[in-house]
Amino acid sequence: MLIITGGKVFKDGKWLCGYDVLVENNKIHDIVPSGECTDGEVIDAKGLYVCPGFIDIHIHGALRHDVADGTMEAIETMAKFVSQHGTTSFLPTNMTTSMSNTQRTMDAIAKAMKKDIKGAEIMGVHLEGPFLNPLKKGAQEEEHILKPSVKTYKELVGSHEDIVKHITIAPEMEGVKELVDYLVDRHVSISVGHTNCTYSRCMEAFSWGIHHSTHFYNAMTGLNHREPGAVGAILDNDDVTLELISDLIHVHPAALRLAYRVKGAQKIALITDAMPAAGLGDGEYTLGGQKVFVKDGAARIKEGNLAGSVLTLDKALVNMVDIGVPLEDVLTMLTHTPASIIGVDDHKGLIDRGYDADIVLLDRDLSVVETIVQGKKVFSNR
Repeated sequence: MLIITGGKVFKDGKWLCGYDVLVENNKIHDIVPSGECTDGEVIDAKGLYVCPGFIDIHIHGALRHDVADGTMEAIETMAKFVSQHGTTSFLPTNMTTSMSNTQRTMDAIAKAMKKDIKGAEIMGVHLEGPFLNPLKKGAQEEEHILKPSVKTYKELVGSHEDIVKHITIAPEMEGVKELVDYLVDRHVSISVGHTNCTYSRCMEAFSWGIHHSTHFYNAMTGLNHREPGAVGAILDNDDVTLELISDLIHVHPAALRLAYRVKGAQKIALITDAMPAAGLGDGEYTLGGQKVFVKDGAARIKEGNLAGSVLTLDKALVNMVDIGVPLEDVLTMLTHTPASIIGVDDHKGLIDRGYDADIVLLDRDLSVVETIVQGKKVFSNR
């Protein structure tokens, strides 16, 4: 039995004081009054916040490693790195690359998922493309953008359909409805992104079963009072969740607060969209085979388009609190909401009985002190 004692426990959207979290067999066994159980290994959380582990459903790389490298080394490096920043589970996110490269990447992720890695858990794959709109390609390579079809999708993922948890598509592209129907039947979370959608087309797509939006505001049609676009449709549909990159570069603080006020914490997932420069400094890097230049923390391709971020989820947390969003709601955006988007909220994203023992301890400055993944300590800063 592992006993986490002395901290403020984040449960059901509020803080519990005077309670211990008991962990057994990789699960949260119970939350009990302090001192009720003394038989086990004790983790002293005095003066700390005891929170569910962060979940990143959109991340491309870190420490010069890229998901699109198609290697287990890249995925393992990311898993260890993100755990140092409070992330306990994540979806490696593949850029729009060649068919052969995507297939190689799928193989590497599938193998990494079966390996015991001392770091964040790899939950599956997020495919950001290749079924996107070239007019809103952002940092995606146009030559690898494909026309959506079930046949092409099956060829792309091969024998690894079971690990695809999330996919970003442009719903205005010809042939997309058949693919959406196929994915909905297989319980894949589908997200609108890199899209030139009108308001009406976006709303139609939501009726098909698309219920999420990729890096909200970025690479989509903006809000206009006569044509509300994808941004307007997403804000106007109560069922649609969204991602926010809160590095204060991709989205202005006022726009972050606006999305929060309209949607609320239960409909927003904070993501990093991190690329291989994460954890490093300014300089020249690659993302999906393209050169990316990082200056003053902003990652851009040579044409000037933003190309992911160098954000970590602990920094995303601090940024959102700094612009005025309550800590409790920001934690929800980092834990339970992303878990619900990809359908793992029955065992991840909360500190509750029977849930995976994915826990992060934060100090009063919101810095990560310790990270626990399925009951095992994978990072400690003390």
